Amino acid sequence: MGWIEPTFVSEHLCWGASGARHFNDLLPLPCSREALAHVAQRVELIQDALRRRILIENISMYVEPAGGEMQEGEFLAELARRTGCGVLLDVNNLYVNQHNLGRDALTQLAALHSVEEIHLAGHLPRDGLLVDHHGDRVADAVWRLYEAALERFGPVPTLIEWDTDIPPLEVLLEEAAKAAARIKARHALAA
Repeated sequence: MGWIEPTFVSEHLCWGASGARHFNDLLPLPCSREALAHVAQRVELIQDALRRRILIENISMYVEPAGGEMQEGEFLAELARRTGCGVLLDVNNLYVNQHNLGRDALTQLAALHSVEEIHLAGHLPRDGLLVDHHGDRVADAVWRLYEAALERFGPVPTLIEWDTDIPPLEVLLEEAAKAAARIKARHALAA
């Protein structure tokens, strides 16, 4: 890893294996003290092995895991406090979870700290749910939530995720320009 020197190394806050079985999805963890202790131990192992701080990313959810004792924002904030890891905030996932699970995205934002990167993406309405499919423009409601995140965390490196139904380059550049304009406006307010 020393010769590569990536700016960030990140992983999703999820599980994907049970025993010898591996699943092809990002499965949500219950936001419990037991899960927090388990994840914190894993994050510390990874950070020690890589000899660098990593970022942990919130995922989109379609069902509420049983056994939760705290909100997702509190869970991520406490994980960062215990391990020194940072947070990769996926704003679209916050919005998807608000719609799908009734979680207040602004409450989740208010609990967080140590946000070092933000992801934005499109989602797909399907049978009453929103699916984080990374195949469309960022929705207006997600842009508003992004603006709230910038207000809370300041100008943060931002990535537009788009990996299905990839449009012409001009569309991708338009979405990137929208994010850049919001960062610039927030930076000007902070100055």
